[in-house]
Amino acid sequence: QWGITDANFASDADIDVATALILAARRWDRPDYLTLAQQKLADLWTYSTVVPADASLTRDPAASDPAVTTSAAPPRYLLPGPLAAFSDGADTVYLNPSYFAPYAFRLFAQVDRDRDWLSLVDSSYAVLTDSADLSTPALPSNWVALNLVDNRYQPLPTDALIQSIYGFDAYRVWWRVALDAAWFDAPEARTYLAAHLPALIDRWQQDRAIPAEIDLAGNPLADFESTAQYAMLYPGFAEI
Repeated sequence: QWGITDANFASDADIDVATALILAARRWDRPDYLTLAQQKLADLWTYSTVVPADASLTRDPAASDPAVTTSAAPPRYLLPGPLAAFSDGADTVYLNPSYFAPYAFRLFAQVDRDRDWLSLVDSSYAVLTDSADLSTPALPSNWVALNLVDNRYQPLPTDALIQSIYGFDAYRVWWRVALDAAWFDAPEARTYLAAHLPALIDRWQQDRAIPAEIDLAGNPLADFESTAQYAMLYPGFAEI
């Protein structure tokens, strides 16, 4: 008896699918691929982005205003999935920095003029930069909590199912930011990489190995390496 066991969606998967559809539409002159991408972008914006609203997140995410934001508007953040699954029901949201794809948001802005995708570029780099302050070696975390009232970042509780450590999720930050540098020559991308890769560069030069997981204090949490980490680090190192 097959059925849905988890009704949540992963916004990074939808971002990757929409990106692939846009590129495929251009490569093979398939406007139907572009139409499908635009449909997905409308849903992604509506159900997986959030702005502070009267210091409360108890509204229906389907009712969020898709209008283009202005410079005076509060920041809009990409959620990892539906609001109900990634908030405390009040003022705090749970973010996965490795989901932020500024290169994709720049691409989306080219094909979807009804929504301000470039605002997600700004908020992505803000979260990546500011949340790294939780980590002594300035590394991204798998997950962070953001209070939308005071704009303060906090680590997740140590007994939570999702953790604020540098690990298998966080690796993807290097690849996604490096793509923004490679595709769009984005100065924000190279600035971020130059500021947050040195701890791993130093560890590699000293030990010729980087642990698969590292805690917020910079201590190894694993006595093994990860080929996935090296695959994500390679494009990051190449752009600095």
